Amino acid sequence: MHDNQGLVSYLPKMEKTTFDVSLVHFLLMFGYKLFSLFYPLYLVSVGISIVHIGNIYFLTYFIISVSCFIINFYINRINPAKMAALGIFGYGIFALLMLLSRNVFVFYFAQVVLGFSAAAWLVSLKFILMSSKTKNHTSSFGWFYSMPSYATAIAPAIGGLIILKFGFSGVFFVSVLIQFLNAIYAYSRLRNNADVISSRKESQLKPKEKMSQTGKYKEVFNILYTKKNVLLMLFFIFSTLILGGIYRAFFVLLLRDLSFSQEEIIKFMSAISFIYVPFSLLVIKLMGKMRKRRIVTSGMIIEGAVSVALGAFYLFLSVGAIFILNILDSMGALALGSGKSAFFAKKLENFKEEASTIDSIMTTLGPALGGFLGGAAVSVLGYQKTFTLAGAVVFAMGVYSLSFKFEER
Repeated sequence: MHDNQGLVSYLPKMEKTTFDVSLVHFLLMFGYKLFSLFYPLYLVSVGISIVHIGNIYFLTYFIISVSCFIINFYINRINPAKMAALGIFGYGIFALLMLLSRNVFVFYFAQVVLGFSAAAWLVSLKFILMSSKTKNHTSSFGWFYSMPSYATAIAPAIGGLIILKFGFSGVFFVSVLIQFLNAIYAYSRLRNNADVISSRKESQLKPKEKMSQTGKYKEVFNILYTKKNVLLMLFFIFSTLILGGIYRAFFVLLLRDLSFSQEEIIKFMSAISFIYVPFSLLVIKLMGKMRKRRIVTSGMIIEGAVSVALGAFYLFLSVGAIFILNILDSMGALALGSGKSAFFAKKLENFKEEASTIDSIMTTLGPALGGFLGGAAVSVLGYQKTFTLAGAVVFAMGVYSLSFKFEER
């Protein structure tokens, strides 16, 4: 492994495969986050209700979850670099469909395209990372999960300017160009890493390991079931991901409820992402020295506490306080996501494909349920009670999980 040149010594180190995967992830997220933070505003502008916004998020993420199993089956037969490139290309198709039509049938078909595409690149890139001979999977996934934040540091500002000047049609057009070019770049960048993984996998395959896909999943669930407290910890993690889905689907609408204008929301979210960058580097560096279970627990407690504070006091919080809470929430989400993926990589080290699939399903199904349940809860309880109650449950789970003793370094 070779560390990338040019990084100053106090920054967390990034190995070659981690760099390749993270760069592709950054470009993908840059093209998507030109408009994604403002997507709920777009949905409202075309006449979609709060409840239906939650349903749309559920549809998209549910399709991702189901598609992960399909991708897992075909990733055995297709170079993961090709699968990742296909998924990125699909993001371009999604933006193209948004650009060309507001027909309701085209709109929902686009969600299907987006869901399958997200599963394709997510499972493939995680599989490449989990299969790499990295020194520290937690740090590798820390970089991986940080890429959306780095993209968000600049993409919303650029996307916001495009929206203000040309409307959502303009930003969808730019996204199409970026994703199509990135799909080509991703394959050329990752195919050598994927070829090495495939070659090593075939050379190390033993007859007893040649089991069916069903047999592999039975073995995986047997491993998880026999490990004390693992299933309960996974349930807690999944619950936190549901909270994350509520937060990310409805936070910008909460700001609108606080009388933020669209332009103010754009500037506010862009500023948060820009300021968050050095904090993400700090989190990555700290995670390299912590136990995986402690990383996950810390993320749960932070996300739960932030949601409670935001929900209980959001009518009285200053703009600065909301800003700080969002920075903390992003740090907690990074810790949770990185620790979760490293957790799977360690517990299922002999089942990398299945580990990346299960990890991806949890990562997407949680926000799917969050969007669905959040839409229903907000319409009945309002933002304040929804954020407070959901956050309190997750905070309690995080505190309780401190008593678990199953993790090794």
